[in-house]
Amino acid sequence: MRGPSPITSLVICLFVSFISHAQSTHDFVLCNAVDKSGGHPAAVDSLKFSVEVHGRTVSHVHAERSQHPRRIFLVQDVSASMRDSNARQPSMQAVRDFAASASPEDKLALVDFNDSYFLDITPESAPAFLEKYNDTEFQEGLRFFGGTALFDAVIASASYLEKEPQEGDSVLVISDGADDASKRNSEQMEKELLKSKIRLYLLLLAQPKHPNPNDGRSRSQLMDVVRETGGVVVKADSGNATTRKWAETMHGLIEVEDRVDFDLDAPLREPARLEVSASTPDGKRDKAVEISCPRYVSSQ
Repeated sequence: MRGPSPITSLVICLFVSFISHAQSTHDFVLCNAVDKSGGHPAAVDSLKFSVEVHGRTVSHVHAERSQHPRRIFLVQDVSASMRDSNARQPSMQAVRDFAASASPEDKLALVDFNDSYFLDITPESAPAFLEKYNDTEFQEGLRFFGGTALFDAVIASASYLEKEPQEGDSVLVISDGADDASKRNSEQMEKELLKSKIRLYLLLLAQPKHPNPNDGRSRSQLMDVVRETGGVVVKADSGNATTRKWAETMHGLIEVEDRVDFDLDAPLREPARLEVSASTPDGKRDKAVEISCPRYVSSQ
């Protein structure tokens, strides 16, 4: 029995190669590679990035740093717990300091929330945002009372950004981290953020003097989602740093991103666990560098 001719074998190989290529897909995640010693961005050019996606073969990994204007939703807690913990003034100062540290080309928006949420300032340039926020009448309207629908406010912010998605879209929450009034839960919030590649950041302010026993659970859930999306938690009560310092740290993390591109051998049907690591050119883990990346990659 004669075997297949060389031409037939070539056609079969090309067909298999075509099918394999057709099934492969490209994806990316946004990360922050930070030097542990000073908290400033690490030198990405000297690092070799590795990517693992559960259930898939990864190839063609490439990392590149970019720095350009962002759209950032500031989600400010104006619930009663912020008043009870004397966090009102630090919260408002944090918003001012963040806007002051932003580049003029950034687009900032404000969503404030208690047991409901309100888009009080639509995306504006940083100077225009700051002018509106500092308006006396606007400030007087920020009355701190009621419950805390934090998860709902974050989901609403992400939904707005999704209408015209842009790389680097971010949500920064300024709150004591508790939630007691949302109709949606933390899992739904995480799914919404991962789907749209929106990173969540948290400036965690002081907790109330007499916290609700359930607050700790929602606070922990919020911090988990921040890390799952590749964001960062900054605690306002750590050290003697001013709100301006916190704001500059946050803005630096949002504005300077490390985009890690890669190919998968087949499209994802559901979110898959993601691990990104960095090593020196000789293959050793760089212990001086801390990487914050999303912990899941979503199906496209």
